[in-house]
Amino acid sequence: MEPQRPLSEMLSEMVTQDLLGPDVLLAPETPDPPPGYALDRLIGRGGGGVVYLARDTRLDRPVALKFLHDARRADLERFRREARFTARLNDPAIVQIYELGDVDGQAYITMQYVDGGNLADVELSATGVARVLQVVADALHHAHGEGIVHRDIKPSNILIDKNGHAYLTDFGIARDLGGSVGDTLSHDGQIIGTPALMPPEQARGEIHAIDARSDVYALGATLFTKLTGRYPFDGGHLVDILHAVIHDPVPLPRSIRSDIPRGLEAIVMRSMQKSRDDRYRTMADMAADLTRFIGGRPVGSESSAWFRQLVGAQADGPLPPAEPAPETDSFLSVGMEIVRAIAAWDANLYRVSGSLAPAFTRLGRLGDRLSALLEERPDLAWARFYRGLVSFRAGRLDDALEDMERTFDRVQHLPGAAFELGRLYLALSLHEQQVARKHVSQAGTDVDLLTARRRLEQAAAAFATAGRHRDEGPEWHRAYAEAVSHLATSDYAACVATCDTLLECEPDLEEVWKLRGDAQRLAGDDPIESYERALGVRRSYYEALYAKAKAHLERGERVEARADLMRACEIHPAFVDAVALLARVELHEANGSADVLERALRTVERAIALDGDSYDAAVTLIEIHMARGAAELDPRWFERVQAGIEHARTCPGCQNRVQLLEARAHLMRARRTPADAAAAFQAVVALAARLPAGLMDREPWASVLEEARRGQGRPESGV
Repeated sequence: MEPQRPLSEMLSEMVTQDLLGPDVLLAPETPDPPPGYALDRLIGRGGGGVVYLARDTRLDRPVALKFLHDARRADLERFRREARFTARLNDPAIVQIYELGDVDGQAYITMQYVDGGNLADVELSATGVARVLQVVADALHHAHGEGIVHRDIKPSNILIDKNGHAYLTDFGIARDLGGSVGDTLSHDGQIIGTPALMPPEQARGEIHAIDARSDVYALGATLFTKLTGRYPFDGGHLVDILHAVIHDPVPLPRSIRSDIPRGLEAIVMRSMQKSRDDRYRTMADMAADLTRFIGGRPVGSESSAWFRQLVGAQADGPLPPAEPAPETDSFLSVGMEIVRAIAAWDANLYRVSGSLAPAFTRLGRLGDRLSALLEERPDLAWARFYRGLVSFRAGRLDDALEDMERTFDRVQHLPGAAFELGRLYLALSLHEQQVARKHVSQAGTDVDLLTARRRLEQAAAAFATAGRHRDEGPEWHRAYAEAVSHLATSDYAACVATCDTLLECEPDLEEVWKLRGDAQRLAGDDPIESYERALGVRRSYYEALYAKAKAHLERGERVEARADLMRACEIHPAFVDAVALLARVELHEANGSADVLERALRTVERAIALDGDSYDAAVTLIEIHMARGAAELDPRWFERVQAGIEHARTCPGCQNRVQLLEARAHLMRARRTPADAAAAFQAVVALAARLPAGLMDREPWASVLEEARRGQGRPESGV
C-alpha cells in the first residue's frame, strides 16, 4: 500500500491548495450528466473534482466522467490541460480522453474507464511491480516523444485493471516542452506535484530544468515507494521534505528491506540521482533495464563501475568512515593549492585588460583536476564544493549550483562557504531576471521573476548562515542583495538609490556600478556612465561590456554596440551571450547583403557550438535564415527555419517568441509562394489558437493574426 501520509504533510497541503474551502463540510450535489451520458455511481474525489462511473448511451460503453467543482481559473486551465495533453497521446497504457465539455458552467471530461484499482492499493511481488513500471516507462517514453512531461508520477496515478494491465492517468499538471513558461500553472505559487516523489529540480521550482529525466526520477521514486512501503524522503513539514529532496542522499532500498532484489535497487539509485545527467538518459533506457530484470538478466546500472563505486560499498558492507577533518586529510595540500588557484583567478580579473582565454584554460584544468580527484574519492565534499566554485567562476551557474548545494551541509564549516553560496544565489537571481524580461507575455515574465525572488530568499539565508559562522564576508554584499531584490520587484528607483548609498562609501565596487546601470536601463534612463565606471574598476569586466552593448543597441547605436561586443569576445572568446548578440548586430547591419548575412550565420553558428542550449543564439539563427530567404540567397530557407524552430523549442527561454517567429515565417512563405498561402495562413491561425488567453489580441501577435485572416478572407476577430 501507499505509505500513510503524516498529518503535518496533509496540513501543509491544505494551506497550499486551499482544501478547506467554505463548502468542504457540505456533500456536493450529484451533478446533471451531459447529454448522452447516464451516471452510475461516484468512484473518486479529490483535487477539486469528482469522478463518476457513467455510461455513454450513444455508444453503449462505460466511461469515467470527471467534473470540476468550484474551479479557480488555474484549476480550470489545469483541467483543460489534462484533456488537451492526453488527447495528443496514443498509447494503450495511457488512459484515453473521449470528450471535453461544459454543462451549465461546469467543466467535464469523459475518459476511458479502467475497472480495477491503482498501484498504491494492490499487493505485487517485486517482479510484478517491475512489470507494471516497465509498461508505464514505455508509455512515458511515448509521451516524451510528443514533448509532454507528466510531472506527477506516483502509485495512485497508475491504474491496474482486473486483468493486471497498467494505465497511466492524470496529466493535469503535465508540462508541454514546446509550450510557454506560462503553461506551468505555478503563477499562484502553489507546489505543483507530489513533494516526496518529485525530483530536485522540480522541488527547487526550476521550471526550465524539468524534462524527461524528471519523470525518470519520479518513476524511480515510485519504484522505491512500492518496494520499501515508504516514501524516499519524509519529514514533519513540507519544507523539510523539499529540503531533503534537494540535499539528502537517497536511502538504499535494501537498507530498509534486505529482500529487495539488487537489480531493482540499482534501477532506483540510477533513476533518482540528484543530477539529471547522472540518471537514465531516456525512459526507454530505464524500461530496458526493467526488462532485463524481469528476464533474469543483470541490469546495466547494477553491472556498471558507476554503481559499484557509488553504492556498492554501502550495499555490500559497513558504511564508509566519515570524511576526515581538514587538518588530518591527506588531500589537504591539494585543497590548499586549489584554494590559492581560485584566489589567483579572482585577483587576475583586476590585473588583466586583454584576453582572459589563458586564465579560463587554467580554470578548466583546475576543474578537470577536481573531477579526477572526485573519481578517486567521491566522498570528498570539499572537493565537490570547490569544483562548484570553479564552475561559478567560469559562468556555469547550473553546474555550480549542483555541486555547491549538494555538499554545503558537509562543508559549511569551511571559510567562505556560506558566503560563496550566497553570492551564487545572487548571480542566479540576476541571470533569471534577465531571462524573465525576454518574455513576450507579462505572465511569463512574472513566473520567472518569482523564481528570481526565491533565489534572493536563498541568498539571504546563506548570508545569515555566514554570519552565524563569523564569516560574513564584505558587509556591502548584504546591501547589494537588497538592491538586487529591488530590481526583481521592478522598483528601479530604489535599486539605484541603494547602489548610490553603497558607492558613496565604496566607490570601487564594479558589480554595484553594473547593477546600477542595469536598473537605469530598465527604467529608461541612460546607463552608459554606470557601465563605464564599472569598466574603469575592472577592465576585463566582459559582462559590463555586454550590458553596455545592449544599451547602445536600444538607442540604435550599432557601431558602439559592435565595438563593445568585439571587446567582450576578445576578453572572453567563449562568452556565448556576447557572440549571439554580435550575430544579431550583424543581422541588422546586413540589409540583404549576402556577405554580411553569411558572416552573421558563421557568428551565430559559433555561439551554438559554444552552447547548444543558448536560446538567444537559437532565435537569432531562425531570424538569419528568414533574412537569407527574403534576400533570395537560400531556396531552402523555410526548411532551415523549421529546423531552427524545433531546436529553439528545446532551449530554455520564451516559447511564445518562438511561436511568433514561426508564424512570421509562415506569412513570409505565403507572400513568396502563393501555392502554399492557404496552408500557411491556416498554420498561423492554428498557432494563435494555442496562445495563452489575451496574448493574440496584443501586439505583435495582433498584426500577424490580422494578416493571416485577411489572407483567408475572414473577419479580423475570432480564431
